[in-house]
Amino acid sequence: MAQSFGDAALRPDLHDDLGHALVQSADAFKAVLDTKHVASFEKATSHGVYADLHTIQSQQQEKRTMMNLSRIQMFLEGMAGLQDILSDLEPARAVNIMACVWGPMRFLLNTTNINDKAFDHMLEAYQRLGAEIPPLNQYRHFLAGSQDAKTCLLHLYRDVLEFHRLAYKLFSLRTTLWTKLHRASWKDLETTFAHLEETLRLHAGFIRTHGRRDLSNVDSGFASPPTSTAYANDAAAAAAAADIRRGRQQYEAAYAAARRRFRRAEQDRKTEQKTKILKWIAAPNKTGTLHESFVQKRALCPDSGRWLYKRYDAVSNWMREDPPRDSTLWVHGPRGMGKTILASLVVVRLRELAREGRIPEDAQVAYFYCQERDQDMATYLGILRGILHQFVNNNAAILPLCADKIANSGGSSLSSPEAVLPLLEAFFDINPRQYLVVDGLDECDATTEVQQAVGFLTAQVGRCEDVSQGSLRVLFTSQATADVRRVMAKHGVPGEAGREVELDARRDNAQDIRAYVRKRLAPEELSKAGRPFNLSDDNVQDIEDQVTAQSEGLFLYAELAMEYLVKQLTKKDLLERVRPGMLPDTISKLYDTLLGTLKDNLTRLSSNHWAKAKLLLGFLVCAHRTLKWHEIQAILAFDRARDTVDFDLNMIRTENVADFLGSLVQVLPGDNIRLIHSTAKKYLVNTEHINAELVQCDLATICLRYLSLRCFAAEDYTEAERLEHIPLGYFSFQDYAVSQWYNHVASVIKSCKAVFLPSPPPPPPSSSSSTSFASSHNVHYQHQHNPVVFDAAAEQTQRDDHAREFVSALARFAAAYGADLRSASPPHPDLPLDDLAAYAALPFYPALFRVWNHIYAHQTSPIDERNKIGLPRLEAAVQLHRDAIERDFRPASRAGGGTDTMEQYYGPNLFKCQRLLCRFFHQGFDARRDRDAHLSRHDRPYRCPVDTCGFAPVGFSSNKDRERHVRNYHPELSDAPSAFLQLSRRVEAARFRCKMCPKTFTRNINLKGHERSHFGERPYACPNCGKAFARLNDCRRHERIHARKGS
Repeated sequence: MAQSFGDAALRPDLHDDLGHALVQSADAFKAVLDTKHVASFEKATSHGVYADLHTIQSQQQEKRTMMNLSRIQMFLEGMAGLQDILSDLEPARAVNIMACVWGPMRFLLNTTNINDKAFDHMLEAYQRLGAEIPPLNQYRHFLAGSQDAKTCLLHLYRDVLEFHRLAYKLFSLRTTLWTKLHRASWKDLETTFAHLEETLRLHAGFIRTHGRRDLSNVDSGFASPPTSTAYANDAAAAAAAADIRRGRQQYEAAYAAARRRFRRAEQDRKTEQKTKILKWIAAPNKTGTLHESFVQKRALCPDSGRWLYKRYDAVSNWMREDPPRDSTLWVHGPRGMGKTILASLVVVRLRELAREGRIPEDAQVAYFYCQERDQDMATYLGILRGILHQFVNNNAAILPLCADKIANSGGSSLSSPEAVLPLLEAFFDINPRQYLVVDGLDECDATTEVQQAVGFLTAQVGRCEDVSQGSLRVLFTSQATADVRRVMAKHGVPGEAGREVELDARRDNAQDIRAYVRKRLAPEELSKAGRPFNLSDDNVQDIEDQVTAQSEGLFLYAELAMEYLVKQLTKKDLLERVRPGMLPDTISKLYDTLLGTLKDNLTRLSSNHWAKAKLLLGFLVCAHRTLKWHEIQAILAFDRARDTVDFDLNMIRTENVADFLGSLVQVLPGDNIRLIHSTAKKYLVNTEHINAELVQCDLATICLRYLSLRCFAAEDYTEAERLEHIPLGYFSFQDYAVSQWYNHVASVIKSCKAVFLPSPPPPPPSSSSSTSFASSHNVHYQHQHNPVVFDAAAEQTQRDDHAREFVSALARFAAAYGADLRSASPPHPDLPLDDLAAYAALPFYPALFRVWNHIYAHQTSPIDERNKIGLPRLEAAVQLHRDAIERDFRPASRAGGGTDTMEQYYGPNLFKCQRLLCRFFHQGFDARRDRDAHLSRHDRPYRCPVDTCGFAPVGFSSNKDRERHVRNYHPELSDAPSAFLQLSRRVEAARFRCKMCPKTFTRNINLKGHERSHFGERPYACPNCGKAFARLNDCRRHERIHARKGS
């Protein structure tokens, strides 16, 4: 036999190099296998593959479901030829090397055989690859005698392993999972399969081109070696060798170029795919930004909060044990304790544990922080969207399924939970360990949002527990409000020992607050704040004791107190503020104190600084949706005295808004501003500095005056005027004004009566000898050393001014849109008059009555009408303004006549949705195609019957989807029986479970009929026509057709 390989026998190093490289490739392949498959793969042979194919073919013949198994023949022949050649070259290692071909083939064929489509895809792939593999046995002499040819064999083998690696990665998942992923994943692999076809074609081309000289000498394997017969002399042999080397260089270059092109194109495709998916999910970037801000808050005292998993065994067990005692955990404590910071600490700690190898290194950690009154961050859909966004960012395995969902759902954004649920389920299934931390459930918009979020996540934990306990772990943090507690009890979260952790604020936070106060008083920190107070150790200890005692375990109090203290001008002032009884005793008073300090600091600059700051804080507190920074700037740019808008002249020119508004606000990327804590909104409206009634009245006035401008109300407003006004920022506030004006008018009617009605005379001074906390300490926490003097006359003047401006704005608005306002004669039959009655004696009552009647009629109309602005002239004007902005401007376009940009005046997204109730009405898109695709999603005729439901503005594409939604989220309106009612008759347990899917049956005969549908088996044939059926009843029903026809 050695003679047949010519001079190759004289070069054993070639054999060793090839064999070593092949073994390395085989070992690398086996490294990706599940340990339970390694042994069976190593024993696999071609005989086993043929035996499996024979069995599969017999089954298909029996079931009459033949699938053209001959498609695999060329691939089998190619691999058999490869084994023959390797048996000659590497007789000791060939079997083990080729086992990494035969083993995957057996596994893939047997695994996909239960699914016709998957099995068909495997046969098709083998056919495509096999068509590119040449009959290697015909080139045995060339492949055995040339180092260049052996390199080609190595590439060919590696390409086959790459195909099997990709297929194995998919089909080695649980059957229930790969059946979900198969269609989308296989489609996504099409570019890879095409690349493998291309590279196999290159290998075949090289072999055919340079191995053809040996073909004439091959005769059933008994040809003479080519050393003396193929080449007449050494010169010819040298020329042939040189030709092969040149060919190999060209082949290697082409092969390397093909792989580079593929890697580059595949990387671009995956990046584009991921970008498209993230854009479709449309999760705001606030989630990650908030997390980083919470982590940064701990940076000053990085060890704070670690008591959570050291003191509470339930938390430590949930984080580290495998399996955990409980995979769902609810941690709750009082508001202001710092639970959100603790939640961010859990996220950070889990990632540390993964890096340290103390939990699986590939553990996925996702989080969500609910934010009160934020449409993106306080709903069930918002929570799902935020979690999905993180999974897509961190796990590429499910990207094809997401892309497939986009392709089949249409539209450019995710707008319903139903589209998210299967994607999240797939993520939960594919990752062996996942942690979810959901903070602030008590800040959700409604209890139904909490119910849906907790219900879905706890159900997913239960589903995953059936497969692998502890694979999905969910931690909720919140206040223990009555609503949240009811939801948790409904889903069994506090029902078992250890699933509920109640925090003790005083005990848990005491040492952390001390450490925080001491750190804030460190010389380097005081220097950063510009207050080097030169404190002694005793001073620091006194401050530490006072703040810790006053805080009662509420970290929010400690943070606000230190913000207040470090802003004192002198050491004397600081020490005076921390004498016993001198610090404000509640968070509410502390907010008032901070406002007083901010007022003093800004007033030193100018009275206008404080006036603007107070105005902006009032807007942040009282706005009916979160305002963007450019919208706040738009309010300031609107000159009500001159009826003009000019950003260039009136916008606040500051790089850091926090420097202007103090520590009460937090500035986030993306034009977003939020108050320091959810409590701030509640407390700030109760301070002496911000009067919620006046602010609401002012916002209503601004909206009415703004919408009465010529650019909205005038019939003769020209296109030339519009193009002149756009770069000045005239329409920056229109999205808020047209969607919220009626809410602000409603707030005035319901909550601002005191602004318009005469005030009662002030009560006489109390003769009581007891004094309040404020008076006994000169209300220093409200305004430094000066006591607050409540000037009743000045306050009434302020109210009168606001009332006069509102009445004037209301009159202008009613006159501007008189033709569009609904007639008040007769009024809407259900118009609520209780709040309006207080204004009946006032001269502007008729105009207010008519506007209120229009608002109520519009807000109680069908959803299609409520999605419109409700004033035809205003709606037409807004659309013309938007059309002009979209057509003629870009975010980078110049604005204001200088270096300002349109993005500064209008935000980054200029393409808006037309539907008033859609969040994209104001959020918008950065591309027209995305906006247009989004609009198509609104064309859903089936609406949720509950108008206040978050899905009502979007609707459903079919009545079936709408009914499912009603059953799940509004069971009281469903015709179906309640899930909690006892059925009126006994129901037999479904004892017979299908081995290929989760379905169960009460009767074995039904199970057998169902299983036949998996395999396409039809054992019952019609005696008249021969048509076969899977079930006997179906066959008999068919036979009756013949009987009726007289067959």
